[in-house]
Amino acid sequence: MEHKYSLQKYTGRNSRHTCPSCGRKNCFTYYVDANNQPIASDVGRCEHRNSCGYEKTPKMYFEEHPDERRTFVEVKPQPKEEVKTDYIPFSLIQRSESVNNTLMDYLKEYFVMADLQNVAKAYHLGSTNKREIIFPQIDKNGKCRTGKVMQYGTDGHRIKGKTDAVDWLHARLMKKQGKVASDFHLKQCLFGEHLLSKRPDDIVCLVEGEKSAVICSLVFPQFVWLSCGGLYGLNKDRCQALTGRNVIVYADANATEEWGKKISLLSYCRSIKLSEWAKDEVKDSKRDIADLIMEERTPLEKPTTIGDVMQWMQELEIEKGRITFNL
Repeated sequence: MEHKYSLQKYTGRNSRHTCPSCGRKNCFTYYVDANNQPIASDVGRCEHRNSCGYEKTPKMYFEEHPDERRTFVEVKPQPKEEVKTDYIPFSLIQRSESVNNTLMDYLKEYFVMADLQNVAKAYHLGSTNKREIIFPQIDKNGKCRTGKVMQYGTDGHRIKGKTDAVDWLHARLMKKQGKVASDFHLKQCLFGEHLLSKRPDDIVCLVEGEKSAVICSLVFPQFVWLSCGGLYGLNKDRCQALTGRNVIVYADANATEEWGKKISLLSYCRSIKLSEWAKDEVKDSKRDIADLIMEERTPLEKPTTIGDVMQWMQELEIEKGRITFNL
């Protein structure tokens, strides 16, 4: 009998486990059988492909343990009933909209505030009380599926620890209601998908991360910048909204080969091609297009303040009484 196994479907943080290789929590996906039973605690894939990259497939496991294959009897799954997708109340998205978060703190060193406010309004970017940024997933019908919640450091990079350091708006909503994340029937969509109907004739540019989409839209606003939310987000189901569109895909430097193969699955696009932006990147580079943009961008010049002058006077050992300020 042929046995079929698949990666466990995401139903909340509890469906992601501790990686046996890097030890980080909530980032390891089990391979499961038709009954959703994991094969073993070390058979699965770590989501941290760049920094960890651990994966053990069912084939690898059964080659190591040939006698155990017979214990996994495949049961033909029953046809699943269509599960209705749940949504986040849009009023919550509207209430959270702001630029008061740590990512915007970083970006305002390079972009004027008016542009940051415009991009936050376009993508409905939000902020939490802890100044985390919320990247909402709003579909083509204007309904919010969920939101990715992240905290950034002063260098513009996501703060990471032993855990993934990524949370989800739907999980927080369920917790507030005394429920678990799996009670929410989540079907993810592209970040920025709602912009497609507003700009039907513009070229679409697809990147991996939400931050990259935001930065690129600030620099190249003539294109519609979307994010698939991660390396494995470039798939036929999630990208359905790109049907009939002209698309340019900007893979991260270490994913150009993989994404170059995957774009053939998106045959419903009017046209689709892979950007060659990373062709001059050094071997094993993990950068994305936004890293290149920010590397070449210089901070904004700030107007001189009285504090600056006072600091210069102190450094030059000039007595305070020798200079008069006319305000």
